Amino acid sequence: MNPPKIEILPLKKGFLRAAADATHVLVRLVAPAKPADVTETPRSPLDLALVIDRSSSMSGRPIAAALESAVRIVRGLRDDDRVTIVAFDDHIEVVQSLIAVTDREALALRINAIDARGSTNLFGGWEEGVKQLAPFTRKDRIARVILLSDGQANQGLLNEQEIFAQVAKAAGAGITTSTVGLGHGFNESLMTGMASAGEGVANFGQTADDLDEAFEEQFAIISNSFLRQVKVSVQGGSDVQVRLVGEFLENGATRSRKLGTLPWDASLVAVVELKIGALAKADALAAVNFEATTKEGEVVKFGPALISLPEVDLVAFSVLPVDADVAALIDEALVAEKIEVIEALTRSHKFVEAKLAFEDLLKRPSLSDWAKQKIEYLKRLLDEDAVMAAKEMRYGRGRLMSQTKMASMACYSMEVDEGAEAVKASYLRRKRADGQATKPKPPQGGTAGGQTPQA
Repeated sequence: MNPPKIEILPLKKGFLRAAADATHVLVRLVAPAKPADVTETPRSPLDLALVIDRSSSMSGRPIAAALESAVRIVRGLRDDDRVTIVAFDDHIEVVQSLIAVTDREALALRINAIDARGSTNLFGGWEEGVKQLAPFTRKDRIARVILLSDGQANQGLLNEQEIFAQVAKAAGAGITTSTVGLGHGFNESLMTGMASAGEGVANFGQTADDLDEAFEEQFAIISNSFLRQVKVSVQGGSDVQVRLVGEFLENGATRSRKLGTLPWDASLVAVVELKIGALAKADALAAVNFEATTKEGEVVKFGPALISLPEVDLVAFSVLPVDADVAALIDEALVAEKIEVIEALTRSHKFVEAKLAFEDLLKRPSLSDWAKQKIEYLKRLLDEDAVMAAKEMRYGRGRLMSQTKMASMACYSMEVDEGAEAVKASYLRRKRADGQATKPKPPQGGTAGGQTPQA
């Protein structure tokens, strides 16, 4: 296998020892271009479990969106793909056991016969999807559960951490999980947590049209995957406090973060923050390692790559140049952390503080045009619909933190050209909205969530 390349890109090519401000470094794992002999090779066939919530809370538009999305997925699969369909409320029903996708219209009829009723045994539905796939998992096929639900579980296993542990266990056995949040009040904590633990993708929307692009992105990544289950880990050197932005790491300790699937000719990025003490060694400030799984199921490791920078004095540091693209990518990760704080303010109905925090974010000098558009969109949505704004923040900060990038830094632009974005692979497009703008009309006198943001 032609190995990926690890790139260490500091914000500035030097550091101030024992400085009050942290030093930030962008770390990239860059995949090679797709070889000519791979171009004609189709993706590995899919074994797909469509797990559909038919509980009473899904009545109306959510169940309609779930069924239409499931039918569209089935109609887009290949003949060598296989699908199983599971419907759940407080009872679990295997609508269709695992079968080759040859009679799409018969499968569509089975899906459209599902109706809304009963309570929500979400874990039981997901678990049955895994059981349908487990006997047939093979290294030359991709096994995935796609859960379509409002996430309002009230039957069966309810503890989120226990659910996440089970989902992670299934991913370790080769069955990954993606989630689709539907409706206005879906539980994004549960749905995003399951997708993260399951090494899949989390999406949400109100209609099947909202979800088309999300599924296009998901299947495009599967079709072009170079490495799966990519993880990055960082270890600080002597007298260096180090963390991956979004997670604190103790001095000298090692932690890791899942970055997802790395497509051909693309990169995955992480931002490392270092607080460098008086005794730190400039040539070994930190070590970065990557671990991943090949399409054949082999675990591979890359690294260590050392973060080393020359020590400079204050005068020299102040005139060191900054790469605008590196600064923008680092800033996007830092903004994602700030949005997590704003999301908490929004959920606490502290709307004035949330809007002021958005205004502060917009003043950051290194903001990419894409990040600026996302912040402005979230700020407007907060005025229109606080419930959906909080959901967009949850999903949007994840995209800011870990979006797949193009392989070449020269392809990253501070500005967003809509025409250029449209022709990119779907997993490389920089979208302003993650759940799209379609939402129910707010009730008279307030927002759709019944929460009117304070002026």
